[in-house]
Amino acid sequence: MKKFLFLLRAATLYAEETPHHPALPSDLLNEQLPKWIRVSLQHRFRFEQYQALRFRAGNDDHWLLNRLRMNVTLQPTQCWSVTFQGQDARIFFQENPTGAASFTNRTDLRLAYTDFGQPGKSRIALRFGRQELAYGEERVLGAANWGNVARTFDAVKIVLRPGPVQLDLFSASVTKPLARGLSHHLEGNNLHGAYLHHEKLIPRATLEAYLLWRLGPSSRGALDLKTTGLRLAGELPAHLDYSTEFIAQTGAIGGSRMGANATHLILYRSLSPASRFKPRWFAEYNHATGDRDPNDQKISTFDQLYPTPHEKTGLADQVGWQNIHHLATGVNFTPWRRWTVRGSMQNWYLDQARDGVYLTNGTLVFRDVTGCSGRHVGEEADLTAIYTAGAQSIGLGYGHIFAGGFLRHVSPGHGLNYFYLNVGYRF
Repeated sequence: MKKFLFLLRAATLYAEETPHHPALPSDLLNEQLPKWIRVSLQHRFRFEQYQALRFRAGNDDHWLLNRLRMNVTLQPTQCWSVTFQGQDARIFFQENPTGAASFTNRTDLRLAYTDFGQPGKSRIALRFGRQELAYGEERVLGAANWGNVARTFDAVKIVLRPGPVQLDLFSASVTKPLARGLSHHLEGNNLHGAYLHHEKLIPRATLEAYLLWRLGPSSRGALDLKTTGLRLAGELPAHLDYSTEFIAQTGAIGGSRMGANATHLILYRSLSPASRFKPRWFAEYNHATGDRDPNDQKISTFDQLYPTPHEKTGLADQVGWQNIHHLATGVNFTPWRRWTVRGSMQNWYLDQARDGVYLTNGTLVFRDVTGCSGRHVGEEADLTAIYTAGAQSIGLGYGHIFAGGFLRHVSPGHGLNYFYLNVGYRF
């Protein structure tokens, strides 16, 4: 805790001495270019440290992630534009890369799409090419930009906007990032979707409904998975606001039938709206089904599809949204100008004792097929602080996981620590 507060104060002093709205180099460059050519750059680095990975004492690791992106948009006419984004993502100082996520994507073309019409304004628009697909809170379909490489799709998307309704129709294939060279999508691994967004059907609320159909290979055989979801977010009296999402999945994987569901519920309350600290309390519940019997011909473990999973079920990202009951509560507040601090507690229980614990990337890490190890996975205490000012952002975070009865039976059961320092800048 002392280390976290020291770094937070040091970052605050640095931020206070840094001009908040300097002229960006890209702005100066764009002034010299024709108006139909726009250029910008993004740079981010993040230090991360884990202690007792897989809850084993001494199994520590740390690394430095570095990511540089260059964006170029060509817009010869108001209704036609072409966008490119080059990416160079690398990792340094990693000691134990076994089982880690993909961190390296050197000199790749991450985005390359053309727009006919304006997807954010036009009554009808078409986007074709390599692009991000990100909807709602990105719990089932997102860009995963917290990751060093992040996610894109080779896709075609049509946006229809009749009045207050927006309907997106798309057909896509996820891109598989390569460590070197131009990445390509996975042949035969396809996602088709319809996403409806309505802002006026319910007063002071946004309603979203979607259908996602994924077809492709899997470790268990051919995949045919249909995901139907409903999301509602809005405001309530007494300084309350909320967000909910309900998801059902049907289909088949190999010779097994698929039937799963998931729920997300969160409620916020502003404790003292007039205070300069802007304290805001929240309570959250997340549930995702697990597999009752690993030996039958029915799969009930929820499939997260393509989420942005960071901090959805805990800062350390060691417990994913599969086979889980997740309870959380905490408070956000602003101790200094442009800083947001968040403290929270997480608590996890298995949905099915014979299923296991999954990481946020969907990897199964611990399982007791007998169901005799109990269902309490553990708790996590998290503290984060984020500074934002124009093109600059600084983030600090610390999380500690206390192993519950299940983890003490199926793993060494040691407490896990996670720390990060994240700095980003657009220029």
